Amino acid sequence: MTGKIAHCLKISSILTLLASCTVAQAEKGETEKLYDFDEKVHYYQTKIDNNNYHLEIQSDDYQHFKNQSVFLLRHANRLCRGNSFMLKVTDGVQEYDRFPTKPRKYQPPLTVFLQCETEPTKD
Repeated sequence: MTGKIAHCLKISSILTLLASCTVAQAEKGETEKLYDFDEKVHYYQTKIDNNNYHLEIQSDDYQHFKNQSVFLLRHANRLCRGNSFMLKVTDGVQEYDRFPTKPRKYQPPLTVFLQCETEPTKD
């Protein structure tokens, strides 16, 4: 009887160990909501594949737009691991009015497509 209990405990502990070893990773195409503490930027990131990303940086005011732009360049460099990259801005570039005569309308998020360049393979 004691042998059966010990055997069952051993099997259950092995199964528990195997179940705890699995790591949850974001699937390709799944959007993550993230925050950059250095530039104080809220953004959404979608990994399209290993070299392509869709980023949506939440806008709040014109003064913060400078931080968002700096964040975008630094984050793109980090995602591409220091390799060359191409940014295609699809929406959200804010206009600069030195003396606006009317209240500034709501600005859409800065939406960008990021493509990391890879080194060509040598045959």
